[in-house]
Amino acid sequence: METKSTMTREEIHDFGVQIVYEEMMKDGFEILGANPSPAVTPQIVAKKNGRLCFVVVRTDVYPNKGRLADDREMFYNLEHAERNDAVCYFAGVGICNAAATDAGDEAAMGVPVRDDGFYVEFDGLKVMTTLDRVGVANGNGQPG
Repeated sequence: METKSTMTREEIHDFGVQIVYEEMMKDGFEILGANPSPAVTPQIVAKKNGRLCFVVVRTDVYPNKGRLADDREMFYNLEHAERNDAVCYFAGVGICNAAATDAGDEAAMGVPVRDDGFYVEFDGLKVMTTLDRVGVANGNGQPG
């Protein structure tokens, strides 16, 4: 009998980066580089309409969805993007064990088993910014 093994945190994160990468390609981004390591940020560097884009990807398993660890992580990424004249995006990905979902086994839905198939929750790229940066983005010097 075949023994199935669960994915590591690194494999879960890599899977999320692959999902975002593929969606960005479909949306017309030119991917300049991608690094699935959770220790590297941003995970994806791309261009769209001539604008440099940094994408921070976080992936988690059901019932959770990837999120930034804290405000420090957000500000670090915003400052890094600003220094490089890039737009900073966040991509939160959630994965759910498809076999467990189809079987109605909620306890196993958050167990990422290799090669079992997954349902993916990804709501697209979200621009990372702060209120004081919104006015600059709007071009009128005023927030909002």
